[in-house]
Amino acid sequence: MQFPDTSRWRLRLACGAVSALLVASAPALAALHAIGADDQGVGRLFTDLDMPATAVALGDGSRAFNGGLTFSAADGRFYAIANDSFGQSVLTSFSASDPAQLSTPISLGSGFVGGLAAQGNRLYAVGQDFTGAASLYRLDAGGASLVGALGGGLFGGLTYNPRSGLLYGIAADDVGVQRRLVAIDANAAGGPTTTVLFDLGDGSRAFQGGLAWDDADRRFVAIANDSSGASQLVAFTASSAASLTDLATPLGPGYVNAGLAWTAAPVPEPEAAWLLLAGLATLGGRQAWRRRAAPTSAC
Repeated sequence: MQFPDTSRWRLRLACGAVSALLVASAPALAALHAIGADDQGVGRLFTDLDMPATAVALGDGSRAFNGGLTFSAADGRFYAIANDSFGQSVLTSFSASDPAQLSTPISLGSGFVGGLAAQGNRLYAVGQDFTGAASLYRLDAGGASLVGALGGGLFGGLTYNPRSGLLYGIAADDVGVQRRLVAIDANAAGGPTTTVLFDLGDGSRAFQGGLAWDDADRRFVAIANDSSGASQLVAFTASSAASLTDLATPLGPGYVNAGLAWTAAPVPEPEAAWLLLAGLATLGGRQAWRRRAAPTSAC
């Protein structure tokens, strides 16, 4: 009796499993969140922009969460920077299911009002000194560590684009309006490098409400604010200032907190997929060796 060659279908099974795991490893964007103002004008309302009526107040009102908001798919938590009336900044975090339950604040120093971004399990933030000069910092349980100075100042948002491997921020233009999109290489030798891409809009609006990368549509989303304080969600691509488009309905006042972030599903370790492939391929290879016939790759 001749037994069927099982090595080939085992390899096909491995390839299918690897494909499924790798697709699953891409963060799935869910809801877009921002920090809005409470009834007293304090920026601390954690808001799902699809369901603004369900906004949750962060903290007791003694701090404004106006330094940035990001979601880390590495641990499934939101991170935010809050500032008290003396300008002292702290980093805190919370789960998407229970935003009111804040982690123990981590002191950062002062001046962290320029945005916050997650790159894998790393957190980056923009801090600004009393002259408005901006610097990039790495944040962890020990506080803030200086990465290096950034060109320009008065940042109004920070985000990470996994497709380019770069951070992006919205800095002030030549007359001080926060509308200049810049790319930041945090890992450049000698300190972070900043590349100016273009200015958004005609200068009548400042983009100080936050910045987030929309990986599904391969574009940025941001919050723009006019001179009356009215806020508007906008979108644009990385290649053209002319792509700037207003999205949906205006947000209302108070979204000036450099905080905008997508919820994303936690990312599985991709090594598991390759271990599965290696194991099944080895098993198939051993069976083929016993029959002295090498399997053909199905990938």
